Amino acid sequence: MPDVDAHALTSAARDLLRIDSDVTAGLWPRAAALLARQALELGLEQLYRAVAPGLEETSMRCQLLCAGTMLNDRELGGRVAATWNVLSDGCHHRVYELPPAAGELNVAIATVWALAEAVERTRGRVRGA
Repeated sequence: MPDVDAHALTSAARDLLRIDSDVTAGLWPRAAALLARQALELGLEQLYRAVAPGLEETSMRCQLLCAGTMLNDRELGGRVAATWNVLSDGCHHRVYELPPAAGELNVAIATVWALAEAVERTRGRVRGA
């Protein structure tokens, strides 16, 4: 089985937003949020394994606080933390809340994609050093 990376999970989440199907009606928002959150968490894990081994074992709160510094991009780190919160809320089914909207998910997925790109660049620099 091929390894799954953050880009592949993010693409799968994006595909759920694009596909108009009776089979996924009502399910796609939370499924897309879950895939995007998994991609975000995988991206952080890959980042920390490359630049700060052991940090991937800490709490998600700690990982999110360190992301901007480890990426050398505090703005992206802040967006990643906010996006994780949005996606985490979107993954949970609560009878009194609507699932995340397509526009909200598109913004979140764009941030997750930017994280995956930044992680790849960072890992490339670490390997080349």
